Amino acid sequence: MPTITIDWEDLLKLVGGRIGQNRIVNSMELLGLETEIDGNEVKVEVPHNRPDMLSVEGIARILKGILGKETGLPKYKVRESDVVVYIDKSTKDVRPMIAAGVALDVKLNEKAILSIMQLQEKLHESLGRKRRKASIGVYDLDTVKPPIHYTTTDPEGLRFVPLGFSEEMSPAEILEKHPKGIEYGHLLKGLPRYPVLIDSAGRVLSMPPIVNSEDTKVTKKTRRIFVDVTGLDWKTVHGALIIMLAALAERGYSIANVKIKNGRRTWTTPDFRPGQIRVHTKNVCETIGIDLKTSEIVEILRKMRYEIYRSGGVLEVFYPSYRLDIMHEIDVIEDVAIGYGYDKLEPVVPSVLTKGEEAQIEKISHWARLVMIGLGFTEVMTYTLSSKEKVCGKMCVEEELVEIGNPVSSEYSVIRSSLIPSLLEVLAENKHYPTPQKIFEIGNVAVLDPTYETRAKTVRRLAGAITGSEATFANIRAAAEAVMRELSFKWEIRETEHPSFISGRVVEILSDEKKRGITGEISPAVLEKFGLENPVAVFEIELGSI
Repeated sequence: MPTITIDWEDLLKLVGGRIGQNRIVNSMELLGLETEIDGNEVKVEVPHNRPDMLSVEGIARILKGILGKETGLPKYKVRESDVVVYIDKSTKDVRPMIAAGVALDVKLNEKAILSIMQLQEKLHESLGRKRRKASIGVYDLDTVKPPIHYTTTDPEGLRFVPLGFSEEMSPAEILEKHPKGIEYGHLLKGLPRYPVLIDSAGRVLSMPPIVNSEDTKVTKKTRRIFVDVTGLDWKTVHGALIIMLAALAERGYSIANVKIKNGRRTWTTPDFRPGQIRVHTKNVCETIGIDLKTSEIVEILRKMRYEIYRSGGVLEVFYPSYRLDIMHEIDVIEDVAIGYGYDKLEPVVPSVLTKGEEAQIEKISHWARLVMIGLGFTEVMTYTLSSKEKVCGKMCVEEELVEIGNPVSSEYSVIRSSLIPSLLEVLAENKHYPTPQKIFEIGNVAVLDPTYETRAKTVRRLAGAITGSEATFANIRAAAEAVMRELSFKWEIRETEHPSFISGRVVEILSDEKKRGITGEISPAVLEKFGLENPVAVFEIELGSI
């Protein structure tokens, strides 16, 4: 889990008043926040699904609710500003999304600056997926002359002084010499033009997602802050902006909007309008296992910073825009349990006469995992949800997939039918590390099957991949056969052709005359689509059929 460092005195000031340490620590533990206190310094482990608590401001906001100091939905009054951001069409194929906002009446001290910078970096690592999906820029607005232009430049184009340096550099030089350029340069590698933000005077604000300029950095003298978020996914980009501005608002700063203009389209950000979801009181009681009155549920939810309107046994629940984790009724019910107190729930022995044991497929998976580790492979875990482009388009295949109804993002619109695309994506994310690399994953895939009631079945599979000089057909076949031998899997090999693999270097694995897997060398066309520069060999077998 992400770990942040906060200042105890700063937390108390934001919560308001002198509160006993044990009371605050117990409340934080209730929220799933693990704390380690050393004098005035507090290290806090934050759950992955709560990026809004990756700062002392976010933690103080929810603590004020639990402690009864400030309940209900946080209110954000957004003022009008004269800041406009113009989007150039050249950013469409580079980093198309941008959202921005302004904080006014700012009074910064060292603690506040450190907190803002820490939140920025923690959001980069978690929500922003190491700056790939979203990256954040924070600037002293008084050093900027609006309007601001979001455009692109040649690698040897606009020169500016990057943050922490004293000499001007070209974008290409920044990627080679600046620590952030070296760390995140792979996100721009191969692009003909790089994204930049510049003001009307031609001053460079930043080169996202790499680095800000030294000239616009925030200091203790800053009185107005400009925040921008650029990226690939709108929900992530706008969500990161909301979290940043909500944290600034928690310190008493005023928030103002920014007009975004893209050709003929104009919109403003941030949008602090709350989300809305229906919660049935019956489901709350049945899920948690206790009888709560509607008034008690409402009181708990208000402490958890919700607003509620009642209609019989159904609650219309409004949740803050920074709660990106709220997707289903069960997420709100979980907050009711947290607000009520897990420590108050009495454990009950289930009234069933069955004996539990590890499922056979889990035993097989465990043994397969040990075998792969013994072969020198490193385990990875990826998402079950994927996209048609990754599963089919990049793999050069056409296939019907199990699709998600009303997906939140096109990146997670289908259930994967193979583990191989996920492994290739992991290798692509790590291609700047030395080779050879050997990784594997054990996970579920969904395969269409009309004989099932749902017309789809879940299959447990094992997939392995090698990249670098060892990525040969002989090596990957040897690894696949070693696994099947250790699992007492009776198999036979048959030559085949597959659009994802090099012709003549791919075979399918059969058991009882049915196809149970495939192994071979990935074709150059697929490697190119994933941005991989080294050869890759893979195998995939069904564990559920063993």
